[in-house]
Amino acid sequence: MIASLLGAVTMLLVFAAATPARAESPQNLYTLNCWGCHRANGEGVAGTAPPLINAADFLRVAGGREYLIRVPGVSQSMLDDADTAVVMNWVLETFSKGRVPADFRPFSAAEIHHARTEPHLYDITEIRTQLLRKMVAMKIRSSPADATVHPGLSSGGTPPIDE
Repeated sequence: MIASLLGAVTMLLVFAAATPARAESPQNLYTLNCWGCHRANGEGVAGTAPPLINAADFLRVAGGREYLIRVPGVSQSMLDDADTAVVMNWVLETFSKGRVPADFRPFSAAEIHHARTEPHLYDITEIRTQLLRKMVAMKIRSSPADATVHPGLSSGGTPPIDE
């Protein structure tokens, strides 16, 4: 009996040691790494960062999922791949209540890692505008103005995301 108990405790300790603990909650990670530009409620800052409110709408158009994780604030974040995926999933669930597609597949660390190996999106304003126009055409949004597109973020030269 004691040997079984010691074996179970040993296995539990080995499993606990092999499983990394999450030091911060997704909300804390967002606060520490995203809040400065996107603000507490995801409303964004004009001329700096677009709003994250209803960001899940991007999941409904071709190229939108990739866009969400290839924008500079995500692809160049100092967070590791796993924490970035956790924050992105939290952002979608928190700021897009009721708009996350039923078939949504949460972002994974591997998907974030892959996106970070792709070339950076430099013409993010134009790509965002194209995606917003698709949303209007598909009747996901009534106007491309539903999500702010900020001038001045474009550097030009980046082709649209593949569909």
